[in-house]
Amino acid sequence: MVYDAGSRALKCAIADESNNIIGIKKIFPEISVTEDGFGRSCNSVTFWNDLISLTRTTIKKAKINPKDIRFISACGIRPSCVFTDEENEALFIASAFDGRGIDVAEEIDTEFEEISGKSFYESTGHFPSLLFPHAKFGWIKANPYCLDEGKFITQYLPMESWILVRMGGEPHVNITSAAESGFFDLSSRFWHNGWYDVLDLPEEFFPPPVVSGEIIGNVSEEIQYKLGVSSETELVAGLPDTQSALLASGCVRTGSIGAVLGSTAPVQALTEELIIDADQRTWSSLYVVKNLCDAYIIEPNTGMTGQILIWAANLYAPSKLSSLNDKFNYIQNRYVEWDAHEKSISVDELKEQAVYAFLGPSPLAQSKTELGNAQFHLPTPGGVEEITSSQNAFIAAVYDNILFAVMRNIDYAKEIGQIKTPYYSVTGGASRSEILCQRFADITGTPFSRLGSHEASIKGLLMLCDIADGKITSLEDLDVYYKDHLQTIQPRKDMREKLISKYKTWERIRISP
Repeated sequence: MVYDAGSRALKCAIADESNNIIGIKKIFPEISVTEDGFGRSCNSVTFWNDLISLTRTTIKKAKINPKDIRFISACGIRPSCVFTDEENEALFIASAFDGRGIDVAEEIDTEFEEISGKSFYESTGHFPSLLFPHAKFGWIKANPYCLDEGKFITQYLPMESWILVRMGGEPHVNITSAAESGFFDLSSRFWHNGWYDVLDLPEEFFPPPVVSGEIIGNVSEEIQYKLGVSSETELVAGLPDTQSALLASGCVRTGSIGAVLGSTAPVQALTEELIIDADQRTWSSLYVVKNLCDAYIIEPNTGMTGQILIWAANLYAPSKLSSLNDKFNYIQNRYVEWDAHEKSISVDELKEQAVYAFLGPSPLAQSKTELGNAQFHLPTPGGVEEITSSQNAFIAAVYDNILFAVMRNIDYAKEIGQIKTPYYSVTGGASRSEILCQRFADITGTPFSRLGSHEASIKGLLMLCDIADGKITSLEDLDVYYKDHLQTIQPRKDMREKLISKYKTWERIRISP
């Protein structure tokens, strides 16, 4: 049984011994937003009870005896943040995109640099610092009224660690989540002592780092009582959601590049050495899984992706389609039709008919270009009255905007990481579009791996449970596992020239003043 605490939803999933999901449910935890709109936090009073209720519902849906649950693991969105008291009760749970540290981050960063001799980015490989736990803690110190009277923060935990600790596990943080926290120094691969002085932290504020896939305890008597699980049920150190998706999609060896097409579309490349980009074009991080992987990551982020597809589905699907799933199927089918059309015409005809979109996803999402978002560029052979573009062309432009923005970030990752012959994978919600995944393979001219299930983070957690169980002990074991769980998409030679032509045009329009 595993938990995926994402940007909006909290999911619980149960799988059989072959990792087939037999029960999955989700809820949307209550979010509080500050008056200025910067602060977003989960209700720390109701969150745990809601998680327990969600778990019971999932067990019921799976139609199993809860005593048969052998392992429990969890993942959380990066960089998740839970501040607890000495009893591991949550006093503050940050929600996704919480920016309440905007007023204090710069001052904290300056003090940290004076003490450590490193900038926040040089130490942690991350930006902007206002989104990270140190800025949230600084805000809480400046606004102590946000905590109940007599309550004091004693410990930081990422979301997945907190879930497992509340279930009975030892206080811990998996190394990969530690590296995403903003507290962890990537060079020394440990918590930077400077934070104790900068923030006046309690002595036991940072939990011990452990390797993902390690067993960190058994469920407590309280959880046995509430959920009906066995005292022998073991808790397995998890991963951040993005790296969990990487694990599921085959990215474990250095030289691998994985695109996770979720709410955002991070592109993560695995390297042997730590790379801190001098131009701050990428995040840098760690990726450590028991027996399998001990690598560094460089990551350009494509920005808001999933919401753009929701927008397109609601805009283009007929009004008679009420469910979002039906609307997604509609735009995916139109994309398939447009792909077949492009396959049947010449490169010159394609240039005359192509529509280009700039609607959110962009290379290096933190950077700025002269071109604003929310634009379509249309072919204009003469006057606008001669344009004959169909709805399918506009829908395809939305998908291809994701394709091209992610591809540009793949190119950045290859350049910065000096990766010559990468293994490619694509996963996440948008990878449900088989044609989008096919066009990734087409444009690179090399095979792409695709996970059949769009629940990539959950599938990665299930693999961690197999690691804890001794089923996966080496890369050789992993290769056998992937043969049954990954689809390999071969490129279509007759589409590469056409897509490269479109990609170059999209890039030229994007950077034009």
